Amino acid sequence: MFDSFIYESDNFKKELSSSAHHAGEVSFLRSITKPGMQVMEIGANTGVTVVAIAKAIGDTGHLYAFEPVREHYTALMANLSRNAISNVSAYNLAVSNNTGRIAFYKRQGGASGLAPATGGEMLWVEATTISEFLIVEQIDRVHLVNLDCEGSELLVLQGARIALEKHAPHIFCEIHHGYLDELGQSADELINYLSDLGYSVRLLQVEDLEAEVSHDTCSHIYATKTNPHTC
Repeated sequence: MFDSFIYESDNFKKELSSSAHHAGEVSFLRSITKPGMQVMEIGANTGVTVVAIAKAIGDTGHLYAFEPVREHYTALMANLSRNAISNVSAYNLAVSNNTGRIAFYKRQGGASGLAPATGGEMLWVEATTISEFLIVEQIDRVHLVNLDCEGSELLVLQGARIALEKHAPHIFCEIHHGYLDELGQSADELINYLSDLGYSVRLLQVEDLEAEVSHDTCSHIYATKTNPHTC
């Protein structure tokens, strides 16, 4: 799904409407982005949410997208070109809590992450951290971090601690309960980590934002804290 797309074309809208999950993600992201935002997307895949955010933040905003799997990164770059997106910088890198080469697993069906995958393919990829990236690239502001990390959500946020304390970006994060468990972590730990940093965490089910959800059943979280800086 979405290997190649023209955003807001009839075919794209038809495909999106067939997936309540993807449609919910796009809708929620469009509701929390605005022109001029500086955004980071971790786990960009082929770029559906990247393009959605890029269009919402406009020419005065910028998005930094990370995708470590080469074939997904190639598709991402093609979709950015296909949709005439010029406000995105894309990187063929993983993001975690440390820099350097790490083992990464490409699973059947297109997902990928740090959790070992039965029947999947192990890759060695280069990794950075959010905090290190912002320092090296001399990026002095980030308003939103969007994460779809297939289980490494907590690791990514641990590697972002300096940035979270300095910039207080909003965080929209998919929660992969099974993969978190495989890595010896949990949604509770992730939520407690953000709460300790002063974040208020909203539990979401993007297929139905009115649904009552718990730490164990949420599909995503949206974390915010009082931020003296605005775009």
